Amino acid sequence: MVSLCPLQQLPLEAVKSFVLANEIFGIQLAERLEQYISFLKEGKAAGGTIDAKTAGDKGFAGDFLCLLEDNSLWGVIFASKAGLVLSCIPQKLPENIFKEAVPVLSAWFLGKKVYCVSGWSRGVQLIREALRLCAASGNDDFNRQVVEHRRYLFMCYDGRRCRRELIPQLPVIPCGLGDLEDLYHLQSAYDTVEVLPKNYPFRPETCRSNLQRILKLGNVVAIPEDAGNQRFIAKANFSAVSWRFALIGGVYTVEQHRKKGYAGRLVQWMGDEAAKSQRQAVLFVREENLAARHAYENAGYFFSGNYEIVYY
Repeated sequence: MVSLCPLQQLPLEAVKSFVLANEIFGIQLAERLEQYISFLKEGKAAGGTIDAKTAGDKGFAGDFLCLLEDNSLWGVIFASKAGLVLSCIPQKLPENIFKEAVPVLSAWFLGKKVYCVSGWSRGVQLIREALRLCAASGNDDFNRQVVEHRRYLFMCYDGRRCRRELIPQLPVIPCGLGDLEDLYHLQSAYDTVEVLPKNYPFRPETCRSNLQRILKLGNVVAIPEDAGNQRFIAKANFSAVSWRFALIGGVYTVEQHRKKGYAGRLVQWMGDEAAKSQRQAVLFVREENLAARHAYENAGYFFSGNYEIVYY
């Protein structure tokens, strides 16, 4: 029998072990879980109590849910209060468990906001079916109509596959908070072109805040126009760093400098940098973006699976 259990009701180490074993299917969730575990340990060490408000103030506003079949753990889902849903669901999830899980998840999501579901295809399909059932129930408070459904290829880095003779050895500059204004034109263009679904308004304050957050973490790199001009013309960042993986996002080159190998150079550099901390760099690229796929393959990335993002 399939059931849904809050993270707090299971041994934390058992959940961590499951996510570690299936980490590639939920890198963003794994990063949040790792941070949450550290947060809990810090609270206990300080002798404090962990309540919902304290967790929310620290950026953990949401729920970790564990998908169980009898006593076996088959998946972990994170649903933020804002409506972002992430999952760590193995691609091998059996069909009988998938079917039994749909109504269980639907009952939990009923009346809860969801604006984006992101992850490997099996997990996204499971959550989409649960949300369809919410809509069909006639008792839901939210419009579950899909605004946009994007399909991607998930790619992993292997430095041995990199065709380094094809990658221009341009300088890659690690960026900090002092580079915020110089990077904003790239981040805003990336958000407009690659992130926002149709009919979603661009919000400069949100873009700036997100850029500031990733700069604080030291996760942004860029390529300047030339040695004498520090105007950045290409950028990328690590959007999630978990125990064994580093997910690359935010790759953007200004239009007049495309097809010069800048994106390939950035992700190749980041792949090598992640390897220094015993992590594998990964990324996802739109199926129809043949130019980017070719650039990433030359840089050492290979197809590993299918990734999806659904906006509501």
